[in-house]
Amino acid sequence: MDELAKRALAYLREIKSVTFATVEQGVPSARIIDVMMVDDEGLYFLTGRGKPFYREIIEGEVVAVTAMTPEWVSVRVVGDVRPNSDPKVREKIFIDNPVLSQLYPGGKDDILEVFQLYRGRGELFDLSGGLPERERFAFGGEEPSVPGAFITKACTACGACEPECPVGAISKGEIYVVDGSRCLECGRCAEYCTFDAIEPAKGL
Repeated sequence: MDELAKRALAYLREIKSVTFATVEQGVPSARIIDVMMVDDEGLYFLTGRGKPFYREIIEGEVVAVTAMTPEWVSVRVVGDVRPNSDPKVREKIFIDNPVLSQLYPGGKDDILEVFQLYRGRGELFDLSGGLPERERFAFGGEEPSVPGAFITKACTACGACEPECPVGAISKGEIYVVDGSRCLECGRCAEYCTFDAIEPAKGL
C-alpha cells in the first residue's frame, strides 16, 4: 500500500465514525459505522450478523466509505470487502476499541463479525488551503483512476472553456489541458465547449 492510500485510511481511522454505503434491494443504504483498525492490508470494521448491513455486505461484497476531517479534507473509498476470521486481528480490534466489550459484555460480542475492506480506489479532496487539491489512490492491486475533466483531440483551442473554470484549472495550448488535481469536476467547462471536446470527470 502506498503512502497516499495509507494516509487516506489513517484519516478514516482518526475520524472513526464515518459513512458506509451499500445497496439494499436496488436502493442506496447508508449508515454511520466505526472504523476499528487500519493497516497495510486495508480497513477493518464490525457489524452484527442480524443487521441489514451484514446481509448487504455478504450479498454485495462492496462498500463505499466517506468522511471529512475538521480541516476540510474529504476522504472517499469504494472497494471490495470480505469477512476476516484472523483471531489476532479480532483481538487487536477489541484491545484498541474497549467500548465493544462494554456494549457486548460477558462474551456476547461473538455476534459481531469482522470485515476487511481489502481492495479499492479512493480520493483525498483537500479544501483546507482554499483552492482544491484532489489526489486519487488505490490499494489491494487496483489502479487509481485519473481525476478531473479531460479535453480530447477534438479541441480547437478556441479558448471558450478556460475563463469559465472557477478555479483556473485549465491551461492554454494547441489542445487545452485540465489539471485534474485542481479540477472541481463541476462540468462548467464542458457546458461552454461548442465542439463537444471535453469529457466529464469519471468516478473512482
